[in-house]
Amino acid sequence: MSEQHLYVAFVWHMHQPFYKNLVTGETVMPWVRLHAVKDYLDMVKILQDFPDIHQTFNLVPSLIEQLENALDPDSKKDRSYELTLKKPADLTEQEKLFILRNFFMANWDMMIKPFPRFYDLLVKRGRHFSPEEASFAAKRFTSQDFTDLQLLFNLAWIDPSFREKDVRLKELCKKGKYFSEEDKKLVMEKQLEIMREIIPTYKDMQESGNIEVSVSPFFHPILPLLCDSDIAKASCPGIMLPKIYFRHPEDAKAQIEMAVNLYTEKFGRPPRGMWPSEGSVSEQAADLIIEAGIKWIATDEEILFRSIERQKTQETLYRPYALERKQGGLSLIFRDRTLSDSIGFIYQGWSAENAGGDLIKRLHSIKEKLPKTKTPYLVSIILDGENAWEFYPNDGRDFLTDFYSRAANDPALKFVTISEYLDQFPPQEKLSRLHPGSWINANFCIWIGHEEKNKAWEYLSETRRVLKDYEKQESDPVILRKAWKEIYIAEGSDWNWWYGDDNSSANDEEFDRLFRSHLSNVYTLIGKKPPEYLSMPIKVKKAKIIREPYGFIRPVIDGKDTNYFEWLNAGLIDTSKRGGTMHQSETMIKQLYFGFDAETLYLRFDISRNQENEQKEELNLDLLFLEKGIKISVPLSRNSNDRQYTILEKTKDEAWAEVRKDGAAAYDKILEVGIKFKDIKVEGGEVLKLTATVESAEAVIERCPEYGAIEITLPGPDYASRTWSV
Repeated sequence: MSEQHLYVAFVWHMHQPFYKNLVTGETVMPWVRLHAVKDYLDMVKILQDFPDIHQTFNLVPSLIEQLENALDPDSKKDRSYELTLKKPADLTEQEKLFILRNFFMANWDMMIKPFPRFYDLLVKRGRHFSPEEASFAAKRFTSQDFTDLQLLFNLAWIDPSFREKDVRLKELCKKGKYFSEEDKKLVMEKQLEIMREIIPTYKDMQESGNIEVSVSPFFHPILPLLCDSDIAKASCPGIMLPKIYFRHPEDAKAQIEMAVNLYTEKFGRPPRGMWPSEGSVSEQAADLIIEAGIKWIATDEEILFRSIERQKTQETLYRPYALERKQGGLSLIFRDRTLSDSIGFIYQGWSAENAGGDLIKRLHSIKEKLPKTKTPYLVSIILDGENAWEFYPNDGRDFLTDFYSRAANDPALKFVTISEYLDQFPPQEKLSRLHPGSWINANFCIWIGHEEKNKAWEYLSETRRVLKDYEKQESDPVILRKAWKEIYIAEGSDWNWWYGDDNSSANDEEFDRLFRSHLSNVYTLIGKKPPEYLSMPIKVKKAKIIREPYGFIRPVIDGKDTNYFEWLNAGLIDTSKRGGTMHQSETMIKQLYFGFDAETLYLRFDISRNQENEQKEELNLDLLFLEKGIKISVPLSRNSNDRQYTILEKTKDEAWAEVRKDGAAAYDKILEVGIKFKDIKVEGGEVLKLTATVESAEAVIERCPEYGAIEITLPGPDYASRTWSV
C-alpha cells in the first residue's frame, strides 16, 4: 500500500557555464569535458545496478550543446585538451606556464594524492604557483615531467569506476609514471568515448522509466530578474539596484522556449519538469513556464514558507503544491535543505557507511514523525550533481553505493521521479501567492545588488540596447541570430555568481574576461567597436577584511600570544581559500591580524607547519608592498637570534637588492612583525596594498591572499581621537 511508504525524490542538477567564445571558436575552460568524464555518465549509470531507485536528472541545455560541441571533429577543443596532446619539446614557454598553473586544478587530497607521481609533481612545482615564480618552475620540469603531468591530470579526472573497468586505463594507473605520447592519446580517446555515451544513456534510461530528465532555461539565467530587475526589492527591500532598469520578459520567454525545443529534439518528447536556474522563481516567471507547457518546477523550502507565511513544519514541507494562474496550473515541489546540503557539504568528511546510514536514519525519522494521511508524503532532495564528488573519496561512489544498497532493500522508502509521484498523487494544497526568490536565502542578492554585479547588469543592458537598435535596421539574419545568442549567454547566472564578495575561484579572471567577451562579441558581430570599458575587469581583487582595528595596538614582538589584550583591538583578514573545482586543502597561513600605532604597522600570522618539514626546509615569509617596490623578508625560524627582517628594494632591472636588516620580527607559536612606516615609505592616511608569500629557496609555497592584494588604510593624524570617541 502506498500509505506504507515515504516517497523520496532526488533531483541531480547538471550544469556548467557556457565557456565557448562564439567569435573565436575557442573553448576557454575545460570543465564541461572534465566533469563529463568524472560525473555526468557515472552518476546515471550507477542506477543500472539499482533498478528500483528512480531519480530525476536536470540537464541544462547549454551543457548539452557544449557536450556535443566537444565531440564535433570540426570544432575547436578546449585549450587544456589541445596542450595535453602537444609534445613537451614543442611547447612554448607560455604554454608550459599554462600547464603548470592549470593542470593541478583538482582536489589535492582526493584526486592528486592517490597518484604518487602526480603529487610529486605538485610538490616539485610548489603548492602555490605565482606568476613571479612561473619561469623558475618551468625550468625545473623535464620533458618527462610534462608528459606525466599532461596524462595524470586527465586520468585523475576520469571517474574511478571507468578507470577500474577499462583494462588499458587500469594498466596506466598501475604504471604510474614514465608515460608516452601514445599513452596520452589513449587517455584522451577514452574521454571522448565516455562523452559520446552521455546523452544516449540518459535518453535510454528515461525511456525505460529508471529516470526522468528535467530541464532549465537554456543558458541558465535568473528568470525573475530577466522579467523585472525590480523584483529583487520584494525579498530584499534595501537592495541597491543597477542604474539601468532591466525588464525583458521576452528574453526569459526565449530562454525557456529554446530549452524546450532542444530538449524535445534530443529526447523525442517535451520536458515535463524544470529546475528554474538556481531555484529562482516569481509569479511572472511561473506564467512563462506554464505557457511553455512545463508541468512542474522545483525550488527551495524557504520559498514555500515565505509564500504561505506559515510556521515551518515537516508536514507542510513534504507535499506538492498547485499554483493556479490565468495561463493554467503548475505543480511545485520544495527541496529539503538539510538533507540536500548534508550530501553537498557534510557527508564528504564521513565514512561511506556512516554517511549512508545517517541519511537512511534521517529519512526514517521523518517518516515516524509525520502524521498518517491517505496521500503519502514526498521528501525532495535536490542538489548539484557534479561539484560535491571531488571532495568525497572515490568520487562519491562508495557513499552512493552504500546508500543505494540500503535504500533498495528498505520497505519503508520508495524512490521515485517527480513525475511518477505527481501522476499518482496530484497536489491537494494550493498556493495563493509565490514568493520571489532563489534557493539561496530566498532572495536574489547573489546575482544583483553588489557594485560589481550591478555593473555587469548595466553593461548587459547597454549592449542589448545597441543590438536592438541594430535589429531595427536592415540587418543580416545570420549575424543577428549569433549576436542575440551572445546576449542570452551573458544573461546566464554564472557570471554574477563570481562577481562581488560572495564567491571566488582560481578562475575569477577567466570568468570576468569571458563575460565581457560575450558582450564585446555583440559589437564585433554587428560591425561596431566594443566600448573601452569592456576591456577593463569588473572583478575587484582584494582580501576580505573581517573586522577593522578598534584602536592603536602595541604588541610585544616575541612570536607568542603573550597576553589576551595585545592583539584584541587588531583587525582580522580572511585568509581562507574558497573551493569549488579549484579547491586546495593545504594552507599554512590560518589567520592574519593587523594593527598599528602612530609609527608602526603590526602584522600577526598564525602559521601551521609540519614539524618534520620544518626541519628540512628553510622558509621565509615575504611581504611585498605593491606600488612601493619594497619587500620585507622574514625568516620562519624559531631561532631566537633571528629577530630582524630584511628590507629589499626593486632595482631598475626588476631584481631585488638588499638594503639592510632592521625592525622587529619573531616566530615561535605565531609570527609577529613590527614594520616602521618609514621603512616602507608610507605616511598616515595612505592605503597600503601588500601580499604575503611563504617561500623556500626554490619556490613560492603559498600566497596570501591567493588572488589580489590586502588593502590596509593607515591611521591619519586624528585616528586615535576618532576611534576613542567611537
